[in-house]
Amino acid sequence: MLLRGVISLLPFQVESFTSEPGERLALVSKEQQLIVFLDDGQEANLSLVSTGTPSRYATPSGDFEVLYKRWCPVSSTYRVRMPYWLAIEDSGAIGLHQASPSVEHRLGEPLSHGCVRLGFFTARWAYFWLPVGARVIIR
Repeated sequence: MLLRGVISLLPFQVESFTSEPGERLALVSKEQQLIVFLDDGQEANLSLVSTGTPSRYATPSGDFEVLYKRWCPVSSTYRVRMPYWLAIEDSGAIGLHQASPSVEHRLGEPLSHGCVRLGFFTARWAYFWLPVGARVIIR
């Protein structure tokens, strides 16, 4: 069980999130800079993330869903590639994606412009594992 030593660190109780049979979802903790992936209520993966810089680019909290996926789009605002893009906001401005290699070593710190940045292996895994329509809960 991945969560045995981590569950006390999360600002929410994983058990409190009910899921449908066979449902896959992601829980993001901005406080701990962690993402937990659940499959049918059981932990499937756990990783460090980088969410938005609180003072200027805070990642929104709430219940979202994967709206669409793109292999490697380029941000129209920041002109950077966002590999393994999973959009969670209607505007397409917020999502989960791979962190650029130059900042991947800083996962665990809030550094993004509002998105949830993932490491290469986690981003690739999540892209194929989370279906469109999967819930993404950010607290």
